[in-house]
Amino acid sequence: MQNLLFQNQDDQPILTKSDMDDIYAQCMVSTKTHAAFFFPEIFYSPFNPLHDQMIELIDSGAPKIAIAAPRGIGKTSLVMNGVVSRHLLFQTKKFIAYLSNSATSAELQSENLKFELLANPLIRKVFGSIKTDKLNEVDYEERFSKLAWVSNGGVLVYPRGYGQQIRGVLYHAHRPDLIIIDDYEEKDNIASEEQRKKLKERFHSDVMKCISRYDKDYQFIYIDTLKHEDSLLQDLLDSKDWESLRLEVCDDNYKSNAPTFMTDEEIAKDVQEHREKGILDVFFREMRNIPISKEDAVFKEDRFKYFIDCKDHLLVRSKKDGVKDEKIPMSKLTTVVIIDPAKTVKVQSDYSAIVGISVDRETQKIFVRDIIAEMLYPDQIYSKAFDMVRRLHASMLAPEVTTLHEFIIQPIKNQMKIDNLNVLLEELKAVGKKEDRIATLAPFYRQGFIYHNADNCNVLESQLLSFPRSKRDDAMDAVAYIVKLMEQCSIYFDPPDFEDDEAYYAELENDKALQFESRV
Repeated sequence: MQNLLFQNQDDQPILTKSDMDDIYAQCMVSTKTHAAFFFPEIFYSPFNPLHDQMIELIDSGAPKIAIAAPRGIGKTSLVMNGVVSRHLLFQTKKFIAYLSNSATSAELQSENLKFELLANPLIRKVFGSIKTDKLNEVDYEERFSKLAWVSNGGVLVYPRGYGQQIRGVLYHAHRPDLIIIDDYEEKDNIASEEQRKKLKERFHSDVMKCISRYDKDYQFIYIDTLKHEDSLLQDLLDSKDWESLRLEVCDDNYKSNAPTFMTDEEIAKDVQEHREKGILDVFFREMRNIPISKEDAVFKEDRFKYFIDCKDHLLVRSKKDGVKDEKIPMSKLTTVVIIDPAKTVKVQSDYSAIVGISVDRETQKIFVRDIIAEMLYPDQIYSKAFDMVRRLHASMLAPEVTTLHEFIIQPIKNQMKIDNLNVLLEELKAVGKKEDRIATLAPFYRQGFIYHNADNCNVLESQLLSFPRSKRDDAMDAVAYIVKLMEQCSIYFDPPDFEDDEAYYAELENDKALQFESRV
């Protein structure tokens, strides 16, 4: 660094010694600056928000870090070329252990890093060759290999695969002080409960105890993609002893959290491909780090049915050859709007859900027609709910009122008077646990009674597929209230041989009018 001047074609300095000293100091403490400056060919795209979150946590210096990152985000490049190379070149660590699911994988990544450090002209100019010249000790020229290698600054890089010894290993007087655990879990070694238990025991007994009990300057960085709901990574994410981060490539509406990595259009295409193949749960695991066992899932993607919401009817597409699509006239539907408000004092700090659902007694179908799941102020909840009532021509408004009765009901009644909204108001009181309430939807899906509006049910499907480990549950909890509401209002399906009697529907409409008059 002392005499380093970068020059252009005219032999004029581009960076002065002072410039380089500043960059050097920044690279020493910042993974982002170090990676972008020394490895521009690898990190040629701007860091996206997911990278920024990972780097911020890693650079915080927390001793135990667990990160669930989406597949393909470049997590291995970040930890090897960003984190490991920074500590190696600046000699801020002495013994770096890199652990992966196999010795082959660990050695390959170690070799890739070695190659980059040896071939990088900028690194050679700044730091010289990283290859050690201490041939008289253990013949490092030959040992500068896949097994382990020591840099010219005396830093040991030690790649190990799952099952290989790491506990009790010493390098001179040093034990590992930077332990990178990257893609440690593999589908094959966590397939059974016994295998998962074995992996966890080995990790906590061998890996976690490889450090010195006296030197507290260590850091564990566990980075992987969630592969199972009972995975080691999930345990670490849930542990209070680990600083953790679970990253998703998109939200419940499939809107990208990192557009430079995957655009909304690319995500929509990927989701559709997974949906058509019946493997949407794979997308959730790989790209959203929501691990759901397909066999154990309460709600499965192949049980989702769809309809098209037309102007005067609902159109149910038939999947069977030779069978016509089914048109359901709006006049035969009983339509309700359900409100499940946030249960916090500051309701705008949590999600509220408003859902529009229609029931067709004759064809035994429940149609989820519209869903709003947002952070809303009370006046916004009323406004959006009333708009949905008018848009869907609903005959009933049903808010959940438990613990917030007066806070919810009085303003709604008041606003209904102001807006001249003449519909039935049916109060819903929660009973039991939310998880149990949501689970009551399962038999309706298994029997094929529930249909989704494909245009706006993404948030509902996201939550159902990850139940009971859903990050959010507002939309599916609101939809689950239809079961209670149908019982509460005596709405039942007609038997299969029930005749389409116009007099019956006229009587039904009359009953609605009488109920309305008695409650207004």
